[in-house]
Formats: sequence, structure tokens, C-alpha cells
Amino acid sequence: MKRIALLSLLFISVSAFSQESPSGTPKIAIKIEEGATVVLQGVSITFAAVLEDSRCPKYTNCIWAGRAVVEVEVSGEGVTETKKIYLGETRPNEPTGKTMYEKDNYAIEVAALQPYPEEGKEKAPYVLLIAERK
Repeated sequence: MKRIALLSLLFISVSAFSQESPSGTPKIAIKIEEGATVVLQGVSITFAAVLEDSRCPKYTNCIWAGRAVVEVEVSGEGVTETKKIYLGETRPNEPTGKTMYEKDNYAIEVAALQPYPEEGKEKAPYVLLIAERK
């Protein structure tokens, strides 16, 4: 009888902890090639340039993980702004946010910069991945 009770308790414990918490709505990333422009909800985003890419290549041991710095132009409501977005490590007094545009409950954020550096591979053209947050 003790075995059955113990097995029942074990089964209940395992099943209670194995359930995953509900996940939010997945973000769909939009690709922008360097020099290209996309318009989202009346906001124009131009991927102007990659100013720095010192990210540590895949499968390589580095002292510093590195970072990438991209420049984007954001135009909306008659105002155009040039912004630097820092991906990865930041230095003191550098912004850590990846939000390019935000108004009310809507935002446009940088999700990633691709391709990620890989030792021994030819570098492909940069693509900026952005996502909307509502």
C-alpha cells in the first residue's frame, strides 16, 4: 500500500512540474537588407549601415563576446531620426535598448543582425531582423 501511495505521489509531482507555462505570441521577424527600407504602421525604417561588428565568431573562444552596432533611420509623423542600436556587449553609458520606435502600445525593435560571424566562411551581406511589439 505504501508503494502505491509513493508511486501516486511521484506521478502527481512529475506531472505537475512537467507542464510548461503558456508562452506568448511568437514574434515574426521582418528582414531588411542593408540600405533597404520597410514601412510598418506608417513608420519608415531604413537599415543604413553596420558601424561595427566585433562579435565573436561561432565555435571560437574569445575573451570578449563582442558586439554589433547598426545605424537605422526612423521616419514617422514628419520626423526623421538616425539611431544607433547596440547588439551584444555595451560599454558604460551606451544604450542597451533595441527599440527603434515606440508610441502608445506599439513598438518596433531590432531582433538580430545576420549573418552571425563564422570563422573560415565568406561573409554574406548583412540583414537586420526587426519585430513589432503590440
